[in-house]
Amino acid sequence: MKSKKYKYVHCYYCGRMARLDKAIKLTISPKLKPDVSGEYSPTLILSSPIKIYICPACARYRGISKQDIKNKNKEQEILKKLGIEM
Repeated sequence: MKSKKYKYVHCYYCGRMARLDKAIKLTISPKLKPDVSGEYSPTLILSSPIKIYICPACARYRGISKQDIKNKNKEQEILKKLGIEM
């Protein structure tokens, strides 16, 4: 019998290793507001989306499910539960 080789990722909150298929994947696009004024204002700001993984235990503790993440209308509500301010 063949054994499956699972991929593991680190949880964003607790650092525990969780299987990739069980972890909740969340993509956050940072919105940067530079606090530079006048002639020092930057001409270009590069920001790419950040992909974070949450283990099932941390997701349960914070009240997040995979269905909530698929629903795009609840995005701000999920970020508040996670403690991430944009």
